[in-house]
Amino acid sequence: MRIAKKNEMKVTLTIMILVMTLVVTFVIVSVNFGYHAGFIGKWMKSWGLSFVVALPVVMVIMPVIKKVIAKYVE
Repeated sequence: MRIAKKNEMKVTLTIMILVMTLVVTFVIVSVNFGYHAGFIGKWMKSWGLSFVVALPVVMVIMPVIKKVIAKYVE
């Protein structure tokens, strides 16, 4: 499968958000609730919600961040 150059950033950000939210929710759920019979369910629910929130937020703010940083890069 090939990814068009114009979609490279979107695919990269999506994978990054997927991994980051998976790791962060794992840590937070394990710290807050510990490992028990319902751990995987709580983790997957937390991960799903965080991914659904994080993806559009990053897709909206990333172009703004890039423009601001471009002003300061020589």
